Amino acid sequence: ARPSPSPSPSPRPRTAALASSSRTSAGASAVVRTSGSRAGTATLRLHTANVAMQCAVCLEEDIPEADAAVLPCCNVPQTSSTRFCRRCIQIICEQGTAGVGRCPNCRGYIRVGEDGTLQVAERVGTCSMCRQARTIVEDRGMVVLCDACVLGTQYTLRYECERCLRMQRIPHPMWRYQRTPGEFGTATWACHQRCGTFTHWRIAPQDAGLVPAEDAPESWGRREEWLPAVPPPRTP
Repeated sequence: ARPSPSPSPSPRPRTAALASSSRTSAGASAVVRTSGSRAGTATLRLHTANVAMQCAVCLEEDIPEADAAVLPCCNVPQTSSTRFCRRCIQIICEQGTAGVGRCPNCRGYIRVGEDGTLQVAERVGTCSMCRQARTIVEDRGMVVLCDACVLGTQYTLRYECERCLRMQRIPHPMWRYQRTPGEFGTATWACHQRCGTFTHWRIAPQDAGLVPAEDAPESWGRREEWLPAVPPPRTP
């Protein structure tokens, strides 16, 4: 008698084949999602624990996911192309005023906490210097300062009063409010020379070169261009 043929193996399900082919040596886990009963199509999404990313600040590639910055002020998806390494964010905070930097994604104020994690610099109050409601970054007891006034105390430059033409040192970066180096700014500060009221100011030509280049308004252009554009002081 002829031996009966052995039964052929049953075909493997499509999803099982996809899941099997998706295994990697890096330990990737596969998530299979099927759609369309007739077409039998499947969407395969891979996620690995050691996904490499590129920092949008230093442009360094193949940065391990463990070294990615976890921003406390905004939610940057893991799949976003605009992500940052932890060291770049730390440098931004270190170079900021009083250890407070600006988030490169949402421009919020952040600092590095004592435990090394990134934290939101969320203390808001009235600055003792400019009297504006701002994020407080330095507490000197009876005096609390915003980031702008801390910078201003480091660069207490001379400015020309629009009304009385006299010079006055102002502990606030008033240059930030000048559209050009020669125009008076849009913000006001109290004149203690002759006016006795709030007036507009512009940077004195002898102090224009002391404005930190990285903080000058973009509308000023390059440093070698805006320095000659500062007009000489007028006679009171």
